[in-house]
This record gives sequence, C-alpha cells and structure tokens, in this order.
Amino acid sequence: MPRLIIIALLMALFFNSCALDEENIPDETDPASAFIGSWSVSDNSLKLNYTVTISRNPLNSTEVILNNFAGSNDAATGLVTGKTITVLNQQIGSGWYVGGSGTYKNESRLEFTYDLEIAGNEEKRLAIFTR
Repeated sequence: MPRLIIIALLMALFFNSCALDEENIPDETDPASAFIGSWSVSDNSLKLNYTVTISRNPLNSTEVILNNFAGSNDAATGLVTGKTITVLNQQIGSGWYVGGSGTYKNESRLEFTYDLEIAGNEEKRLAIFTR
C-alpha cells in the first residue's frame, strides 16, 4: 500500500511538471516578444486570408501594433498582458471599428476573436494567426 501511494505521488509530480506549449511564453519578462513578427491569417467570416505584421509600439512597451488587422490595410493597437493581446474598441481606417482579444497558443499559433463594424454592419469574427 505505501508503495502505491509513493508511485501515485511521483506520477502526480511528473505530470504537473509537463507544461503544454500554450502555457509557455518565450520570455516572461517581455511577453510582447512572443507576438512580434509576420503572421498568416485565416479569418472565418468570408474565408479571408491575409497577412498581419505585429510590431512593438515605440511609445508604449506594453502595447503592440497590428498592421493590416482584420485585413483592413490599417493598424490596430493591442495591449499585451501575459499570453493575451487585447484590442480595445477602436476605429481603424475609414469607418472600421474593431475590438476583441487574441491568445497565444504556441510559437506558431494565435487565436483572435473580435467584433468588426463597417458602415454600421456588425459581425463577430474568429481569426487564426499562424507562422
């Protein structure tokens, strides 16, 4: 019986020490670094495919700039906290409004859910970013 308890404790310790990729951020002191770069995007709404380039905001170290967000040819600003980018409701381009968040899954995948409004027409979108 004591041997069974020891084995169970060892197994629990072993499995708790194994982390999934989505739980790891490459640099916890600089979480924005995980998001920086060029991403291929598959946007579910109209099966759109486009590229978004994420760069640091030189005016605020906790923010990133998402160029071509929502395939708009314009930039959105996002706040990075841990493994999440939050795009607060904002106007991008001429009459486009966006707001939502994206989650770091691993070094080659982000998942964004956001609301998009163009000329009064609103829709919810799911966009998968890969590289």
